[in-house]
Amino acid sequence: MKRGKKIYTGKANELYEVIDDNDRVDDSVLEMEFTNRISVDHGEKTGIISKKGYVNCLMSTLLFRRFEEAGIPTHYISRGSTASSQLVRKANMIPIEVIGRNYSAGDFCRRYGIVEGRPFKPMLIEFTYKNDEFHDPMINKDTAVALGIVGKNTIETIKNFTRVINEEATLFFKEEFDLTLIDFKVEFGFLVGGGRLVLADEFNQDTCRLQDRDGRSVDKEVFRKGFSHAEVIGTYLNIVDRLEAML
Repeated sequence: MKRGKKIYTGKANELYEVIDDNDRVDDSVLEMEFTNRISVDHGEKTGIISKKGYVNCLMSTLLFRRFEEAGIPTHYISRGSTASSQLVRKANMIPIEVIGRNYSAGDFCRRYGIVEGRPFKPMLIEFTYKNDEFHDPMINKDTAVALGIVGKNTIETIKNFTRVINEEATLFFKEEFDLTLIDFKVEFGFLVGGGRLVLADEFNQDTCRLQDRDGRSVDKEVFRKGFSHAEVIGTYLNIVDRLEAML
């Protein structure tokens, strides 16, 4: 297999066609490139962080493999043609972002007027409707079903999958890096040609909040807060040796 033409450019990642051994486009597989672009606050603040794409690709690879072993189907197939890419199964994405919260942080605190760090046991699961025009508004499961965005059984399966993802990711970050998983966001879709519900997109420092034992952010929150370029780069590179050793 080899990389074909680019078909999608997102805020941080790109998707490419995959050409099979007969020089034909494989309609079921894509190559996902994790770039060095960084973006926060709906794209209002952007930048380039050296080697971020490589680190994010490593972390997503390790976590998606772990999720698969825990029984969560994903779009992940294998590493791609570059050090910062993956081969993934093509999926029709559900336009819902699933947010898992173990502690209060960010928008949640501003929305409800509470301090950061309040624990949620069991975890809290929220949904936003992915729509740039309306700035990804919050949506509850009943509304999502009523609008035909997703079926009732599917939304319940997504919630169950998200709980397992949280358990596995929480253990991963604590055992391997002594970090606490504050919250995260994930996306799901249905595989093209088969219709199976899978976890798609990514799971890394761009899509979750992590804190060390002193309460310092170890994710792209440091970029949002205005830390220096060197400090943002360090946030990603400080864990790369451990990630490489785990592959």
